[in-house]
Amino acid sequence: MSARNFRASAPASSANLGPGFDAVAIALSARMQATVAPARRFALHFTPGPQAPTHDGLREAIERAMHRIGALPRIRVDITNAIPLGAGLGSSAAASVLALGIAQRAAGSRIDRSQIAALACELEGHPDNALAALYGGTTIACDARTVIRLPALRETIALLTIPQIDLSTAAARALLPARYARADVVFSIQRAALLAGALAGGKLDVLREAMRDRIHQPSRAPKIPGLGALLSYDAPGIRGIALSGAGPTAIALLNRGADVRRIGDDLRSFFTDAGVAAVTLCLQLSARGLILRDGTRTA
Repeated sequence: MSARNFRASAPASSANLGPGFDAVAIALSARMQATVAPARRFALHFTPGPQAPTHDGLREAIERAMHRIGALPRIRVDITNAIPLGAGLGSSAAASVLALGIAQRAAGSRIDRSQIAALACELEGHPDNALAALYGGTTIACDARTVIRLPALRETIALLTIPQIDLSTAAARALLPARYARADVVFSIQRAALLAGALAGGKLDVLREAMRDRIHQPSRAPKIPGLGALLSYDAPGIRGIALSGAGPTAIALLNRGADVRRIGDDLRSFFTDAGVAAVTLCLQLSARGLILRDGTRTA
């Protein structure tokens, strides 16, 4: 194990962006951060705060990921988390990527991002959030090795509206139907192709249409009161709106000149009018994924 202290962090992410189901994700500026120091035995601590875990799920995810590299290293890890948990913002992917990077670094190995990608995708079960947390920017992938990495969208911010309801990823996936109408499949394939082209070519004026979906959002909307109406909302400055990952958060991509306060109030009202409290959070898009620093060097 390296004897040096070091720091590590991984970003939040928003997956799917509508029709890019299990394939597309963008990294966001909220991060899960860790300080790491040598210790006699492994220890993991969480700094108290609004996004600190309230149960052992995050601890178990971090330890499970570290075990994929080897035995738990003799280090103390102090985690400060700014990613809302259980909100569809990639907190589990950030935890897995962070833990894998820490385990590699603590073992004295070079940082092997290909290995981290493969293991994080396996742990998550799909590549979208995992690869955005690892690489930053925008990722389009079908597996850990087959991925297109793009810069963060230019002149764009993310406005997140987070309803105060519980909807686990497993529960959200269970809502998906076993069969789809051909028209719905064609609709989403068309917009998934448009989305990929828009992200790769910087054609942000088509994002509003490209982020429409009939594969997963219609099935999940009934469990998120107010979401169906919210997805149809439009205002100057909005580039596109979608459910973030499996939800329940909604993400609106805005241009930098948008009236964030007014749009946030409007988006929040869709949930509050349906009897669900909600908060809004404005984040930058992140060009950086996993970061490891020992004070003089970044891996």
